[in-house]
Amino acid sequence: MKPDVEVVKIISDKELVNTEIKELNRKVKEKGVSKGLAARLKHRRRTLKNRNYATNCREKKDIEISILEENKNAELEEMRILEEENDKLRENVSKMSARYQRILEFATENKVNLDDMTYQISPGERPSD
Repeated sequence: MKPDVEVVKIISDKELVNTEIKELNRKVKEKGVSKGLAARLKHRRRTLKNRNYATNCREKKDIEISILEENKNAELEEMRILEEENDKLRENVSKMSARYQRILEFATENKVNLDDMTYQISPGERPSD
């Protein structure tokens, strides 16, 4: 929309946007502006204000999208780390299960009664190691 030449002569776009409507009405009355030109002034003011609102809305939306994308990326990284940890735990469980099976086989072959034994985990076999 091209600025109305008559409107611009009366008040700049910047002033128009920053002027309260009551103040604008008073200025229009003081300058003896015609009703048609006053209506164009008010229309121009509303158009400029709407542009500002739309720009602010777009900026807020862009910021919100950026924040959400950062959060998503952080969540994905955390999930990747947890999946790696989960894989390591599964691998440890699998190794422990295989060791246990070998111990049972050894005990069976050598007729060792496991019910009478107490179990201790050596330091290298603890999950925290």
